[in-house]
Amino acid sequence: MTNEEWIIVDTETNGIFPPICTVEIAAQRMVGWEPAGEPFRVLLDQDVAIDPRAQAIHGYSREFLRGHGMDPHHAHREFHAYAGDLPIVAYNISFDWNRVLEPEYQRLRVPVTGRRGFCAMTLARRAIPETRNYRLDTLKSHFGLGLEPSHKALNDVLVVARLFERVLRDRLASAGVEGFTTVAAFSRRTPVRECRELIEEALTGRSKRGAELARK
Repeated sequence: MTNEEWIIVDTETNGIFPPICTVEIAAQRMVGWEPAGEPFRVLLDQDVAIDPRAQAIHGYSREFLRGHGMDPHHAHREFHAYAGDLPIVAYNISFDWNRVLEPEYQRLRVPVTGRRGFCAMTLARRAIPETRNYRLDTLKSHFGLGLEPSHKALNDVLVVARLFERVLRDRLASAGVEGFTTVAAFSRRTPVRECRELIEEALTGRSKRGAELARK
């Protein structure tokens, strides 16, 4: 993905049942496989009830957001200024885009920010055959991608950025999966088993080449 611009986005919300409102939006612009510039993060005061189960995960209460959150229209204007119309990648894009951001743009009648890219979790399922599951916490621990608390949007965005930069880049390039469009297609490719076999073959070949070079 040399010089291609895209953006990693994560949201925290008031719950999982409509109408779903964002309480935090975080993002990191990417150029190729690497972060470009500072990340973006905003808390939103939508003055809505927070499902206790959601609050237990992200820690934001209605009262806290009243004191620390931004007017949602202003927050989305800032998000739009940061992200523009870049393709959005999220670690569960069916939630962050389909169920959260796209309906919220319509509900608040604000300009659409970004456009739907692909799901980093479905990509990980195809490119990382060695972990027991594909929860972001599992990958963070397995690959040593950070110690920050999970389920804060900015922290999770930074972990996903490191996952691309430190893990997925080499694996996908070794398997000949390069370029944003190609990576996006690979994230949806079936059967998943064949994708994993392709990655495993690439990793095995790379290990063999490394061993041969070490013996020389």
